[in-house]
Amino acid sequence: MSWYIPKMGYQENFLAAEQKKLGVNVEIITSDRVPEYKGYERNVGSIIGGRIIGTGIFEENNVKIHRLPSLFEMNGQILLKGLIKKLKQLKPDIVQAHGAFSPLTLQVILCSTYLNYSVFVDDHSHETNFYIDSLATRMYIILIKLFYFRYGNRVCFWMPVTYSAKQILQSVLKIPDNKITLLPLGADQSRFKKSKELRKIGRNESGIKDDSLLILSSGKFDERKDIYFLIKAFEKVCEEYPNIYLLLLGSGSEEYIIKLKDMINSAGLDSNVIFKNFVPNSELSKYYNAADIGVWPGDPSITVIEAVATGLPVIIPKNDPAYQVLVESNASICFERRNVDSLSTAILKLIKNQNMRYKLIENNLNLVEKTLSWNKVAEKSISIYLSRDHKDVFKN
Repeated sequence: MSWYIPKMGYQENFLAAEQKKLGVNVEIITSDRVPEYKGYERNVGSIIGGRIIGTGIFEENNVKIHRLPSLFEMNGQILLKGLIKKLKQLKPDIVQAHGAFSPLTLQVILCSTYLNYSVFVDDHSHETNFYIDSLATRMYIILIKLFYFRYGNRVCFWMPVTYSAKQILQSVLKIPDNKITLLPLGADQSRFKKSKELRKIGRNESGIKDDSLLILSSGKFDERKDIYFLIKAFEKVCEEYPNIYLLLLGSGSEEYIIKLKDMINSAGLDSNVIFKNFVPNSELSKYYNAADIGVWPGDPSITVIEAVATGLPVIIPKNDPAYQVLVESNASICFERRNVDSLSTAILKLIKNQNMRYKLIENNLNLVEKTLSWNKVAEKSISIYLSRDHKDVFKN
């Protein structure tokens, strides 16, 4: 994979660790750095420091992480020095490549027959992170299509993490349905669980009394996360329920946070909105337990699944395929994205209907227990690797 960010809650932080617990000898190859984005210093940078971590062998969650020097980095894509040499050294039976459109994935596929390993490709594409906005991007996608037309048969299985990623694989790369299986994102149940003790700690740290309702949103905040619309909807809710609070857990660029705070001040919501800076994944559970309702109004975030694992009733945008598994399991309620009235109505519905909140809690916990724990995801990944229907592919 191109990037591995320590202390986070992404697929790479937990899937490999759970696979190892199930008896698989798994190691990660990645770059010597973490990705750069606007507001990095106030988010990940506040926890791990600078972008350049260095080369060598590191370890997290009992998994070895091989960090190789970077040859080239541009527009979120990166090339590594010594990737093929490292693969020769590790002699893997299976390589799971992260991102169908990553140049590292193309390298892995090209060398698969020479180094005698099977390739599986997971993908996290979504309409909001996959867009062709320049001639250079268009040409790159054309080259990717040509590559897969020639070498795509070397991929044993494609494993999109959401239905959105699946749609992009099918529409852009023309991957047949029988070569695709969903490998969803998950939550660490040892960390994210329903807990009265954590609820008490989280509410105490946030200054929320027992008789007050708390709404929460979290993540890396930017314009695409639509926090503006959440604040406008919250303003409407406060008109009916003045003793309610909104916790914004995370951060973004300094300019964007100032813009949000100015908006809150202008609306007279200073005493109702609480800002907490970006926190490590290990501390999130106490805040999710402290909240009564979670709202993620914009682009999808993996942390929604972690919130669901604590039983938190969540509100998400309607018709977003990234959240389809939650909708199908009745583990959320939806609203029309960027529609303030629709969002405020959804929040008020949950506030007024305690039975609905209890039902969502029950559905959330069942969904995670059966499908969306990293343990269950790891079990599914291994079953995909060992699929009987693809023994012929492994032999080739």
